[in-house]
Amino acid sequence: MKWEEKLSRWLGSQIEVHIEDQAGLDPVASPKKMKLEKIRISEDQDYMQMYMSEHQFLAIPLRGEEHTSLISSEHGTILRSADIAAQLVYKVHFGF
Repeated sequence: MKWEEKLSRWLGSQIEVHIEDQAGLDPVASPKKMKLEKIRISEDQDYMQMYMSEHQFLAIPLRGEEHTSLISSEHGTILRSADIAAQLVYKVHFGF
């Protein structure tokens, strides 16, 4: 999937990021709202870097269609990505 193309419409808008610990070892983190400044795919194509400033970004793993999906509904769009090794699930809400 061409992630940068798919998500470019939300550049400059507010997004909400949820990171869930599936192992249950860490406390549940509250959602983080941020402005999406830039999207970049890492050189190895394994991560999507979502920039909240010129230098600060969140790296979301891209693990193929079975672990990474983009779902649109009347309530907005959600990027969901599961990192099985780290036991984390990333959910990014666009257009909320």
